[in-house]
Amino acid sequence: MARPLPLLLPAAIFLLISTTAGATDQQDLPKQLTLSQALTIALTNNSIIRTAQSRLDQASGRYMQSRSVLLPQVDLYARQAYLTINLIGLGIDIPTVPQGKTDPFASMDARVRLTQDLLNIANIEAWKSSRSKEESSRLQVDNARETVVLDVVGAYLLAMRAKASRDALTEQTNLASDLFSLTEDRVRQGVSAPLESNRAQQQVNSLQQQQQEAEQNYIEAKLTLANTLQARITADFDVADSAAYGLEMPLNHDSALQAALASRPDYLSREASVKAAELQVRSVEAYRIPTVSTSFSDGQSGATPVHNQNTYRVQGTIYFPIFTSGRIRGQIEEAEGALREARSSLDQLRSQIETEVLTAMAGVEWALKEVTTSAANVQLSRQEVALARQRFAQGVTDNTEVVNAQDRVSRADDARVRAMYTLGLARANLARATGAAEKTYRK
Repeated sequence: MARPLPLLLPAAIFLLISTTAGATDQQDLPKQLTLSQALTIALTNNSIIRTAQSRLDQASGRYMQSRSVLLPQVDLYARQAYLTINLIGLGIDIPTVPQGKTDPFASMDARVRLTQDLLNIANIEAWKSSRSKEESSRLQVDNARETVVLDVVGAYLLAMRAKASRDALTEQTNLASDLFSLTEDRVRQGVSAPLESNRAQQQVNSLQQQQQEAEQNYIEAKLTLANTLQARITADFDVADSAAYGLEMPLNHDSALQAALASRPDYLSREASVKAAELQVRSVEAYRIPTVSTSFSDGQSGATPVHNQNTYRVQGTIYFPIFTSGRIRGQIEEAEGALREARSSLDQLRSQIETEVLTAMAGVEWALKEVTTSAANVQLSRQEVALARQRFAQGVTDNTEVVNAQDRVSRADDARVRAMYTLGLARANLARATGAAEKTYRK
C-alpha cells in the first residue's frame, strides 16, 4: 500500500513549482522608471483592465449565441429500440393480439436534421441589441485603460513630489551646514557669540530631521506606485520623468466638452447601452409578429441498421401568438423601463462630464498661477539668503537673518513642489475628463 508514495512526490513538486511561478508572475521595475514604462506595465497587468476584458468576453459570447439562432442548425439523431406496444391503449383492437399487447419488436431511426428560421423579427432585433451590448463592453475596456492611466499618473506625480521635497531639503541642509561652519569659524575668532553657533546647529538638525522624513515619504510613494502598477513591490527604483507634469494646451470650454463627448469611452459606452435598450424594446415588441421556420430531415428508418429504408421530411411552420395572458405586455414594460434607466444614466453622465471638464480646466488655470507665484518666491527667497549671508560675513549682523531667510527658502521650495504636483494632477484630470489620458501620456 506504500508503493504509490514515490508517484506523489513528483506531482507535489510540480504543483509547488506551478504555484510559485504563478505567485511570482509580477514584472520587475527598472532602476530608472519613466512614465511611459510605468504605463506600459500597468496597462499590461492591471486587474481593472482584466476584469473589463472578461466582461467583454462574456458579452461577445452572448452576441455569438444571439447570432446563432439566425443561422442554420444541423444536428444528427439516431436511436435503436426494442419495445412492445399496447394497441388497445392506442384505440386499436385486433382480435388476434391478446389483450392488445404486441410481441417485442425492433425499431431504429437515424437521420440528419436541418432547421432554419425564415422570419423571426424578435431574434433579429435581439441580435442587434446584443451587438450594441458587446460594443458597450468593448468601450468599457477602453474606459478601464483611461482610469488606469489616471491612477498611474497620479501615483507617479506623488512619487515625483516626494522626491522633489527630499532633494530640496537636502539642498537646504547643505546650506544650513555651510552656515554652521561659517558661524563656528567666527565663534573661534571671537567675532560671533556661541549662541549663534547653537542657533545654526539647531537649524541643521531640524532640516536633517525633515530630510529623513522626506526620504521615508519618497520610499512610501514608490511602494504605492509599484502597487498601482501591480508589479513586484519594491522601492529600489527612481522616478525622474518630467512628462508626468503634462503639456501646456489651449483651454476652451466648448471644444473641450465636444472632445469629451466625442471620445470619452464611458460616454460612448452609455450611448451604446441606450441603443441596445432601444433594440431590446423592438425585439420584445416583435414577439407579437408571426415567425416562419422550416426544417428538413433525411435518414434511415426500420427495424435495425441493416433492415431499413430511406425516409425524409420537409416541414414549414408558422407561429402566431394570439393570447399570452399579458406576458408580452409585461416584457415590453420591463424593456421600456430599462431603456428609460439607460437614457437617464446617459444624461447624468453628460452632466458629470461637463462638471469634470470645467473643474479640471479651472484647476489647471489656478495651478499655473500657483507655479508662477511660487517660482518667483523661490528666486526671491534665495536672493534674500545670499544677501543675509553677505551681511553676516561682513559682521553687519548676526546669523539670525540668515536662519530666518533659510526658513523662508524652505517654505518657498515646499510651495513650489506642491504647485508643480497640483499642476500635473490638474492636467491629468483634464486629459481624463476629455477622454485623452492614454493618448496624452503614453508616448
